[in-house]
Amino acid sequence: MFCKNCFKKISNRSNFCKYCGAPVKQRKKIKEDKPNEEPPVQGPPPAPQKKEYDFKLRSEREKEFPIPPKYIKIGFAVVLVIAVVVVLLKSSVFQNPGSISYSDYIGVWQERGTDDVESSGGVRLEITDVDGGTMKISLSFYDGGTSYSSIVVKDIGATLKDGEAYYTFSNDGNGNSGNGVLTFKGRDIEWKSIINKEESRHYEVVKVKNDITDEETLATEAPTEATEESTEKAADGDYILPNSSTEALTDEDLQGLTAEELRIARNEIMARHGRTFNDPELAAYFESKDWYKGTIDPETFDSGGYLSDIELKNVDLIKSKE
Repeated sequence: MFCKNCFKKISNRSNFCKYCGAPVKQRKKIKEDKPNEEPPVQGPPPAPQKKEYDFKLRSEREKEFPIPPKYIKIGFAVVLVIAVVVVLLKSSVFQNPGSISYSDYIGVWQERGTDDVESSGGVRLEITDVDGGTMKISLSFYDGGTSYSSIVVKDIGATLKDGEAYYTFSNDGNGNSGNGVLTFKGRDIEWKSIINKEESRHYEVVKVKNDITDEETLATEAPTEATEESTEKAADGDYILPNSSTEALTDEDLQGLTAEELRIARNEIMARHGRTFNDPELAAYFESKDWYKGTIDPETFDSGGYLSDIELKNVDLIKSKE
């Protein structure tokens, strides 16, 4: 910028010339007019984008599963526990012997998985009637014992006591004898059997038939003479020697009896007076008889004073023949 009075160069910001002192007018800045710019046209705001998640929100899970999973697990566990308790209560684990309905066991029972015991071997139990404390049963053995090939015994009176049935038979018509115990375990029966004093055998039988007809009885063969004799003995007070306590026996009275029958007949005299027995076979046999009431222990009974002279003589005679 130059001073208009002395024409010397001065500063653009000076109001007076530093050389001559003349006042200096400042130039006004002229603003350049810029063309009016129209604002950009704005469209509708973009729609917000929905966020995507790798997991489901709680609200979405609740729609799919209204009940929380943990409650489903708890409910399933409760149902399972209830089912187990019901099964145990119905099983033999908590079975009260006094609450057993023995009539429900009427039917034909065989070993599990055995169809025809006569051809394939096995055992069969037939329960035909229950009357008070007595169960009427028939037995069939085809399991090949060392002293027999097969045994069929029908219409045995078994004594019911504390969830078990005790039975015995002295002659099946072929000289076989035995005893055993049936233990009722819910839908199964545990069967312990002793034949001809052999080692005891254990079976577990299941029901294969509910109804029993005359054509399905175990013993289909015609009864032998020995079977008829044993039936007559059972009808006569269920004694082997009915008169052994009142009449003197002879050798003829003892003919035809097996050693096992003689043993039972001798103890039968004492059993009439209430003697108990430590031998499990004898105990089971007499417990199955309605007339037997065991109240006197063997030591007390054997001390004397319970048998008459006739009975003492009959005991000695039978013992000499065993």
